[in-house]
Amino acid sequence: MPGEVRSPSNLDDGSIYRRLVRNFAYLGTGTIASAMFMMLALVLSARALSPAAFGVLILFQSATLMVAAFMSFATQQPILKLGATALADGDKARLGRIIGLGLLLDALAALAAAIGSFAFLALAGPWLAIELEQWQNAAPFAASLLFSGYLTANGIFRLLDRFGLLSLIQAGCAAALLGAMACLTATRAPFGAYCWTWAIFYVLNSQLPLIAALHLARRARIPVALHLGRMKPGEVRTFLAYCWTTWGMASIEAIRINGDSLLVGAAVSIEAAGAYNVAKQLAGVLRKFNAVYASAAFPEISAMSAHGEEDGARRIRRRILRLSAALGTIAVVAALLLGRPALRLLFGVHFESAWMPLVILTGAAAAQLVSHTLSMYVQVAIGPKHLFHLYVLALLPFLIAVVPLTWALTTTGTALAQLLFALLLIFHCQRALGARDAQ
Repeated sequence: MPGEVRSPSNLDDGSIYRRLVRNFAYLGTGTIASAMFMMLALVLSARALSPAAFGVLILFQSATLMVAAFMSFATQQPILKLGATALADGDKARLGRIIGLGLLLDALAALAAAIGSFAFLALAGPWLAIELEQWQNAAPFAASLLFSGYLTANGIFRLLDRFGLLSLIQAGCAAALLGAMACLTATRAPFGAYCWTWAIFYVLNSQLPLIAALHLARRARIPVALHLGRMKPGEVRTFLAYCWTTWGMASIEAIRINGDSLLVGAAVSIEAAGAYNVAKQLAGVLRKFNAVYASAAFPEISAMSAHGEEDGARRIRRRILRLSAALGTIAVVAALLLGRPALRLLFGVHFESAWMPLVILTGAAAAQLVSHTLSMYVQVAIGPKHLFHLYVLALLPFLIAVVPLTWALTTTGTALAQLLFALLLIFHCQRALGARDAQ
């Protein structure tokens, strides 16, 4: 049932696995459909535009997503953590105040992101090696930031156990994007039309889930409101602790996931940035499974922690780690054997050069699938601040290595730096959890 309270009786291994499988199936189906639609939309963009124009489009997308991540406080995490306790206590009014605080922070972050992006366009635009006509098409992406990144909606969906609806909305938005791209390709639309279409997609992909989530909260009779003075003692402090640490981790992820394309564009070429991003998109299918798995697993891990089910949590952690390693190995072998013909068939001969980066980035995504499990356990069992520190420890070698590797090995070197980060994060998280288990 949506919004059900998870008591110790339904936190046994069997019930947890059933919910994980069910929620993973819901989210996985939507994610696979969404990933395929977006991949085909990218294929149409790559074939309709010149390599240089496609590279500029990729740079605009990467910059938009990076700024959005920099200005995101990942409010779904504290909503899940604190909201699970509020639901267990039967206090919907408190849950409504927690959601209200998340919406306030989301709105402030979106406003700051949009203002910062337009300021950057005004100040830095003339200094960048992009034609003025193309640079003006960055404005729709900057405007889209005002309506993007409302992650409180994801927290509501997960808390009320409505994974199926969230998947349906995401898949529907991606299908609409593919349809729009097909129309643009058929009509030989100009470059600006592609920019506007992707920007509108970012808006809809954020606002439609938000509208649906608030509707679900109202149906569940959760009075969403902002009354900080009436929140439980310590909740605002805990909420903000989750927000600033998850903001830090999201910023680190933004530097890695989107900043690398910008680095390739600056250090190699705009065309190379387009090819590298194609490899990222293909490897990103596995990364999307990471996000699906995290969405399904984090509420269960939070609930087990709230009820003191330490032994059960450790058993589930070991089993999921073995499954993650097996899935990642299969994905890497598939990229090694099928990556080159897939790039040639989907995107054209020009993009075959992205084969080795694709294999390495798939390995990085596989390692990230393992690190996701460890990261969630560190965040819940030890604390979000500690996880943030571990992310910083993994980021520093990445930042030191990524530029020289890119200069020496071009896009292959950039991909190697991504793999290095994921492996270091696994090492640090495993060591932290091992020390805690030994206590």
